[in-house]
Amino acid sequence: MGASASVLSLPVDAALPAAATAVAGAAGCFALGYLLALSRHAAAVGPDGGSDDDYEDDSEEDDDENSGGSRAAKRAGGQKRTGLQLLFWARNVVTKSDSAREAKRAQAQAQASVSPLEIENLADIIEDFKMVLVVRNDLKMGKGKIAAQCSHATLGLFKKLQQRAPKSLRRWERCGQVKVVVKIESEEDMLVLQGRAKSLNLPTHITIDAGRTQIAPNSRTVMAILGPADMVDDVTGGLKLL
Repeated sequence: MGASASVLSLPVDAALPAAATAVAGAAGCFALGYLLALSRHAAAVGPDGGSDDDYEDDSEEDDDENSGGSRAAKRAGGQKRTGLQLLFWARNVVTKSDSAREAKRAQAQAQASVSPLEIENLADIIEDFKMVLVVRNDLKMGKGKIAAQCSHATLGLFKKLQQRAPKSLRRWERCGQVKVVVKIESEEDMLVLQGRAKSLNLPTHITIDAGRTQIAPNSRTVMAILGPADMVDDVTGGLKLL
């Protein structure tokens, strides 16, 4: 019996390694199949967790003959959506580029509009600066009206010089902010006077009244001129004091 038992036990012991090998092989095949299924699912789902063809389909399953065409149609739809997304992205990039170009152009125009006046170069070499206010006498404005219009003209020219000729403005202020008021007899004569000042590169400002009191709307009332005293006198020297 002992010998028989030992003989019978041999096949059982020998069968254990073979069984273990079979189980391991089956487990390996299952794991490989599972990994392949996961990879296919990941490819279909895409990196963002949604399918490549982001759509909803409530229709019933097609038969085998039509399923191929259905998949091809879905694939084409997905490619179309991808193309539209790329087109939208490219258009957005172009729009931003155009906006940046327009912003640069506007900045260049703004810089050009505040470029220094030529009179600024004279502020370093000439000390005597003055302002002359040319009042239209033909409008028959009252004293208070004239004072108000002269104030508008002075402030308007001051703002212009503050941006484009600050050194000239400081030079005029150091001279005591000299202001001389003269009169002229017509709007045409005032415009001729302004043209003469521009030919000498002298800054000017003409006040245009709203016409709420005394005079007609859009009337040119007072012109202010500022610069070196001798140059300003070349423009306004022949006019009488008001």
